[in-house]
Parts: sequence; structure tokens; C-alpha cells
Amino acid sequence: MTAVSTRVWLLLAGLSACDVLWCATLRMGLSHWGPVALASLALLGLTLGCRLSGAGPRIAAIAEWILLWLIFSVAGALLTYLAAAQDGPVYDGRLAMADAALGFRFAAWFDFIASYPTVQFAFAVAYRSLAAQIVLSVLWLSWRDRDDRNAELLINTTIGLLLTTALFFLFPTLGPCVDVPACHDAYIDDLVGLRHGTLPSLDIMLLKGVIAFPSFHAVLALLFTYAHRGSPIFLPVAAFNALMLLSIPSEGGHYLVDVLGGVAVGGLAILMTRVLPARAPAWAPATTG
Repeated sequence: MTAVSTRVWLLLAGLSACDVLWCATLRMGLSHWGPVALASLALLGLTLGCRLSGAGPRIAAIAEWILLWLIFSVAGALLTYLAAAQDGPVYDGRLAMADAALGFRFAAWFDFIASYPTVQFAFAVAYRSLAAQIVLSVLWLSWRDRDDRNAELLINTTIGLLLTTALFFLFPTLGPCVDVPACHDAYIDDLVGLRHGTLPSLDIMLLKGVIAFPSFHAVLALLFTYAHRGSPIFLPVAAFNALMLLSIPSEGGHYLVDVLGGVAVGGLAILMTRVLPARAPAWAPATTG
């Protein structure tokens, strides 16, 4: 743990404590912690070993940030499942009306993209790139000795998740895939099961995104791009995440307003955290010697 990463550890500890208390309140069971625990212990051991021995400080930094992202991924996904475990009205009708006002029809867009396999493949690659973008961002920022940017990215992402989950809790939706069988995804089964109380236990290894509005993919597209501002790789990162934004409706089963809402949430997260110590100074290439 370093001075830069300490605030991230504290933030994720708070997120994990919230999960534990909410699980207890809902009497929700959790299973298959073993693989996550083993991976976490291995990363922690690598971090401490490299740091205490003085050998490979950048390897230690990479291992610690990957560990923090692993904790965030599990705790964050669990939080969204807990927020979904409520039975009440959904707001799909209003979001569909908002899409219609913008001239967007999900079914037509889904069929249009499906008619161009090359575009659909590119969209699929972009949409499923989150894990790769996390690892590559950690590697790049750690190599450039930018722990401040690693901290900023993960803090922004955590704040973005909290805002996204709060909106999802207040305005739950099932997404447009419910009415388009061709795009029906497994997340809908989990979401319906959570809302009806037929999913009393959660498998940690099978957690997936269940939030429709706002799109957390859109939040991350903005935050990944922002984290690399001023960097030599900013333009390719921005272009790739622009592609991911375009892929969200068809690949993720989202309304267009889900994407717009996610971009707004990402922007709000950035504004909220600019005053924190994790704020990065102007980009300056790190020494490698």
C-alpha cells in the first residue's frame, strides 16, 4: 500500500462493507469465493514480496492495481445485483418514449447492425474489451510511473459505479431486449430472478452486468479516455472507446438514452473527483532509467 493507493483501498473497503451489510439485510447467499480469494492472495503476495525486497517496484505497482481492480469488479458487480433485488414498477416505457423522441428504434438498429457481420464483429470486440482495457491501462500507466492516474481512474470508476447503481435503483429497467427475442441475453434471467426473489444465492464467478439505465459501459468509455489525456496513446484510446460507445445499444441491449445517461454519469464522476488528491498533473513522460 502506497500513499497514492491508500485512498483507493479505503474507498473499496467502504464499498465492500456496504455489500456485506446489504447482503445480510436481504439474506442473500454468496458462493464460490475460493478462486477470487486465491487470486487476491497471489496478487497481494507478489505486491508485498516485490515491495519489501526492493526488487521490481513497477511489478509491485502493477500487481497492486490489478488486485484493486479485482476487488472493485467483484464488489461493484455484487452491488448492482443487490440494487436489482427489488420488486416494483420499471421505467422501460418512458425510456422507449425518450428514444422515439430522439428518432431511435432499438429493434431497427439491432437488425441493421446484424445485417453487417464485419461491423457487428468490430462492435463485439469493442464492447467486450473492458477487462483488456483495464489491464492495458494498468500496464501503461504503471510503466509510465503514473500511479496518480491509476488511482484517479479507479476512484472515478468507483464513483461512477455508485452513481450508476443509485440511478438504477431509483429507476429500474429491464432493457429493450425483453421485446426483441433475437438479442435476449442471460443477464435478463438474473435480473428477473432478482426482482422476483427467485435468485436467493449469488455465484461470485458468474456475476455479470445487470444495469440497463444508465449504461456503465458508457461511463467507462469516457473514464478510460479521460485517464489517458495528454498521453501519446490518447487518440487511439479515444477512437476505440468511441467505437465502444456506438456498440452499446446492439451489443449490450441498451436504449440510446442509456448511453447518453452513462456519458453524463461519467462526466459527473470526473467533476466530482477533480478536487481530490488523486487528480493528475499535466502529462509528463516518466523516466525509465
